[in-house]
Amino acid sequence: MTRTFAMSMKRPHETLGLPQPIGRRLSEAGKKVWLVTLMVTAILALGWYIYEVNSAASRAYHLRALQTQSEQLEEQVTRLESQLAQGQTMRALQERVKTLGYVPVDYLEFVNVQVGGYAMAK
Repeated sequence: MTRTFAMSMKRPHETLGLPQPIGRRLSEAGKKVWLVTLMVTAILALGWYIYEVNSAASRAYHLRALQTQSEQLEEQVTRLESQLAQGQTMRALQERVKTLGYVPVDYLEFVNVQVGGYAMAK
């Protein structure tokens, strides 16, 4: 057989208009199944990627809000510590004692407990 004759020959099922053999149909169907599987996998991977990026962005926004709140609380703690330190100074304590009506003691007299009992008369 010459090469041109072999090229012009058709397969019997093509010549007679019969369907392709099952072996050929399965191989073509297998290619289509793999193609569909690949496309579905790509779409699922893309969807998963979009979901992860979206959730990471929302977590980052929430984290930034928590950092801002933490900074505000640290500033408030600093202010309260400063107020506490100012409230415990000697000058602040003396002013508080005066507002409560206490007066300074001029003469101190101590009681000797070992000597005996005492009673005070008014």
